[in-house]
Amino acid sequence: MSYAANVHVAIYQVLDNVLESNIAPPGAKAEIHSIIDDLRSASASRQMIAMAEAISLRLHQLEGARGRGDQASELEARRDLKGIAAAWLTFRIAT
Repeated sequence: MSYAANVHVAIYQVLDNVLESNIAPPGAKAEIHSIIDDLRSASASRQMIAMAEAISLRLHQLEGARGRGDQASELEARRDLKGIAAAWLTFRIAT
């Protein structure tokens, strides 16, 4: 599992970039999709893949909410992403 350290860093960087910006930075969704593909091809744990997929869903939710001017959905997506970021750090420490 030599990919694990790089994947953890890559996912956290995506989360960090998104949470510091008003919107998902260019390439964030493509990057997380690439990471999901890498996790699947490396037979990563279902939990890792599920967390990466949850990030992808929330990135789409955030982008859609921004486009519609739906502040409540935008705040919900950001809150969820913050929770995923915290869980990701905990998951990384535990593995």
